[in-house]
Amino acid sequence: MGFAPLHPSHATCATVTMVPSMPAESGRFAERLGSLGRVVQWGVHELELAALRRAHPLRYLFLEVTRRCNLQCAYCGSSCGPEIERDELSIDQWKEVVQQIARDFEAPQVMVAITGGEPLMKKGVIDLMAEIDRLGFPFGMVTNGHLVSAKTAEKLVAAGIDSITLSMDAPRALNDELRGAGSGEAVAKAVENLRAAGYQGILEIFSTVTTPALAELGRMRDQVAKMRISRWRVSPVMPIGRAAQRPDLVPDAAGVRRLLEFVRTSREDGLLPVPESCEEGFLGRRYEGKVRPYLWACLSGITVGGILCDGRIGACPELADAFVQGDVKRERFRDVWESRYQALRDRSWATNGICHDCEELRRCQGGALHLYRSQDEEPLRCLYQMAVAGQP
Repeated sequence: MGFAPLHPSHATCATVTMVPSMPAESGRFAERLGSLGRVVQWGVHELELAALRRAHPLRYLFLEVTRRCNLQCAYCGSSCGPEIERDELSIDQWKEVVQQIARDFEAPQVMVAITGGEPLMKKGVIDLMAEIDRLGFPFGMVTNGHLVSAKTAEKLVAAGIDSITLSMDAPRALNDELRGAGSGEAVAKAVENLRAAGYQGILEIFSTVTTPALAELGRMRDQVAKMRISRWRVSPVMPIGRAAQRPDLVPDAAGVRRLLEFVRTSREDGLLPVPESCEEGFLGRRYEGKVRPYLWACLSGITVGGILCDGRIGACPELADAFVQGDVKRERFRDVWESRYQALRDRSWATNGICHDCEELRRCQGGALHLYRSQDEEPLRCLYQMAVAGQP
């Protein structure tokens, strides 16, 4: 599953003016200045993150409207499928929730990401979108594209949608093997239908990168370019959900570095699409600020909140149940947001196992929360260690 773009949660990540090119004899001095610049950049970044933890302004809200999906992707982190496995909120209940949140927060400051499952399998979801738009929230959706017919595309445009993320992981043959027959064609048709309907918002491709897809990254970039889409986010599949039972799909350290090197070099070649690595973890000095246009931070519970399909309150949809904070069927989201989330905002507990003696713990803060089953366990993997393995 990918997440809708327009990252207001990343808006505070610091940038600095880079030192201009210098003659060769000044190379050593320039290197020192560059190192100083990185130190300053991280120092400002850490100060801003500390301020965000104290203020915890809600800037990004996931609404997991359903766990139902018309696909059963081999690696799905949420193990979604065609059947309803939980007592899901009705569309009327969802409308009441977003109306309440609009009263309690400044709607234009909160990006709403509608996710699943496949959101378009939720009956009435476009009515919910129209209400979200009426309330003043910017909003987007993550979809596999199969249900974006010409008529549905027109309805999405009429509902005021600002951002659409289409899931496509590899060139069509491999993509269909991983996601289901016709999935590649469905994305291409969805793009065609959206453009014909006059869609003017953000359009991007999100690729969950599996081991067999590593060899196809160049061809996948060409395919995204042929669709005339300039935004392309990529992320190595996480060892959760179905992927936990498919180690053959989960890239090892060499595979992670291969992906990061592809993104790093592709971001420098001046061609479109410009790939962007996603937010899973701290990546070390070779990749931070170079494979994505911001510095690492896990903002779950700090600026990012979420409501699961059954009403439970959390942050990112793939967090473990141990990080659930409440339930909108019994509590007001604002009250939970203001009074809980302590474990997500204070990561001092993330010193277990491999994190304990790490020289980058201050910057990494234990990595992404979705890689923890609970506060008492170490993360399922360390992207930083994978990224730096074998480097001098």
